[in-house]
Amino acid sequence: MDANELDLNRTLREQLEFHWNHQLRARLEGMTDDEYFWSPVPDAWSVRLRGSSTAPVQLGAGDFTMDYASPQPVPAPFTTIAWRLGHVIVGVLAARNAAHFGAPAASYETWEYAGGAATALDQLRTQLDIWLEGVRGLGDAGLRVPVGEKEPFPELPMADLVLHINRELIHHLSEVCLLRDLYLHTKPGTFGERHMAARTTHLDPEELHNNPAFTQGVITPAAARTVHVGGQLGSDRTGKLLDGIEAQSIQAMRNVLTVLAAAGTGPEHVAKLNIYLVNGVDAQVAYAASLSVWGDHRTAITVVSTAGHARPGALVEIDAVAVIPE
Repeated sequence: MDANELDLNRTLREQLEFHWNHQLRARLEGMTDDEYFWSPVPDAWSVRLRGSSTAPVQLGAGDFTMDYASPQPVPAPFTTIAWRLGHVIVGVLAARNAAHFGAPAASYETWEYAGGAATALDQLRTQLDIWLEGVRGLGDAGLRVPVGEKEPFPELPMADLVLHINRELIHHLSEVCLLRDLYLHTKPGTFGERHMAARTTHLDPEELHNNPAFTQGVITPAAARTVHVGGQLGSDRTGKLLDGIEAQSIQAMRNVLTVLAAAGTGPEHVAKLNIYLVNGVDAQVAYAASLSVWGDHRTAITVVSTAGHARPGALVEIDAVAVIPE
């Protein structure tokens, strides 16, 4: 691609992917059910066990329903993390995935809302993956196609909808993070102490060169669980290897972060990162590409040059060991 040519699809996706990988995902880790349902004010809208809500409308098809009213009261009720996640998962993502990317039909009325934080975050990750994969499949041409009658402004191009979803996710999930901060400072001795207890400690002896990109050693908490991420190649969810060392490095690191997220952890809790590059590839290109996904998280790292990988065409493989915060 010419340096002056804009890859609109990648630009739109990476606005959200960067925010998720480097700001949101780690902030959502370790959420407890108490945080999920907590409200600093009385009479907040939330997700509640069926039959226990006093809201004018109770939306949902499962054991839990989401509070609602139409028309919405003025001023609008305060909403819990549970309610905000329900809105994001269903209204922002799942309904759009169904409308535009062939996912199962979804609506506020028919959704089975999560009765706990872990289930809600699983739903969020699933719907976000479907959305991003769908946007990726649009290419540049698909972003210029009108959204159609399933959206309030059918004449607008899909690019406008993608920008709207980006704004909605950044906006509402930032609210969730703020509520977690408020909970932490309102109820000390809960999330904060557990989070600190699971922190890793970096070792940077004065006798050794102090590199700002990585640390010389990492001490992990004695009581913490760990996850060992198997070697990840630069292949997408279908198993197809991407082209070139830059694309493969980005995808391999994304795959590592996906496994970490599935374990309930993230790059800030990684104790060791190993990168294996095939002889002859440009190590600087590979490093810069993987760093664009990894972000500013110092850890112990080993980079190895190898004759090749078990899979023909694979140029890079990355594995990791991380602490799982409790």
